[in-house]
Amino acid sequence: MKIEDVVIVGGGPVGLFMGLCLHHRGIPFTIIEKRNEIISGSRSLGIHPVSLELFTELGISEQFLSAGLKVERGHAHSGEKLLGTINFTDCQQPFNFILLLAQSETERLLKERINEIVPDSLIENAEVTALDQQDDFVKLDILIDGKSHSAETGYVIGCDGKNSFVRDALGIHFRGEKYPDTYVMGDFAESTEFGKDAVVYLPKEGLIECFPLPENKRRWVIKTDAYVENPTPKLIADYISNRISASIDPDTCTMHSSFGVQHFIADRFIVDRVLLAGDAAHVVSPIGGQGMNLGWIDAWHLANVMSFCRGISKDLPIADMFVYETKQKPMAKKVAKRAELNMKLGRATSFPAVKHQFVKSLLKSPLQNKMAEFFTMRGLESWWI
Repeated sequence: MKIEDVVIVGGGPVGLFMGLCLHHRGIPFTIIEKRNEIISGSRSLGIHPVSLELFTELGISEQFLSAGLKVERGHAHSGEKLLGTINFTDCQQPFNFILLLAQSETERLLKERINEIVPDSLIENAEVTALDQQDDFVKLDILIDGKSHSAETGYVIGCDGKNSFVRDALGIHFRGEKYPDTYVMGDFAESTEFGKDAVVYLPKEGLIECFPLPENKRRWVIKTDAYVENPTPKLIADYISNRISASIDPDTCTMHSSFGVQHFIADRFIVDRVLLAGDAAHVVSPIGGQGMNLGWIDAWHLANVMSFCRGISKDLPIADMFVYETKQKPMAKKVAKRAELNMKLGRATSFPAVKHQFVKSLLKSPLQNKMAEFFTMRGLESWWI
């Protein structure tokens, strides 16, 4: 079978974006993806300004801006009164907002772009079943539509998620742990007066977040005392009404789930001719919505490193690739710390007044601008641009 110089294992948001970044740098690629259809529903939601800047470089930002919803303000609320507001409009232009878009739509737009500019580069209903590194190539066994194939490629990039086959095949240790924090979430018809603004409530029982969605909906995320095995729309509505006296209609729910959070990071992001990106390399808490964006930054930097090296595939100097790990690993740790701070702020407390006063002080100028940078992934190093 025909395989290009680089094989990307995994065709989710990071794998698809990885392909666009390689194409942008003139590097041929093939994406191997288990699924043959996009998973419906809304998982990852936020697209941050740093990602929109990369989208602009790839010529795809307009499609996302047309499909998504711009959030220009976020409010902190005690459940009884407003504590303060973050205005993202004061941040660096032109992307002085956070764009909200369901992950299924994000994947659809990335997939459409891949199929438009590099037809036949995405092989679906396919799975890498074996990986064997040689001195100057990587041998792969691939199952496509139930039939076995063998192929050789110069490099493999694992974008196959937190349960990565590629990482496991390399024997790379994935260090980390699960946090004790658990949540339920659901999408409901809009019932607040906040319009296109996001709100974080900090009652004593624990965090409640709500974000606007397209089609006049709103995503609610609620901190729970323990993992809820089978959440229902009514249970979510009850959590909200009991903690902050807000009312939502359970009958309008279009998605609901429960989840725990964790953080993991691979000991290595590169082993000879095989590299990791996205959740295959690092998993951070979704509270704060920065994990998918971090994976996109991985992809952009990795494509840049490959383009700087002389001659992709067999002639690519392996030693030059380690700059990718040297830069991305510290950034992943920094993003994980930011997500952890978000979680700690949302935990239940016996002294809510102390927390509320702390949040009020953070949201006063000039700290308000720093908080806006924090939530929009600014303040990270800018070497990937």
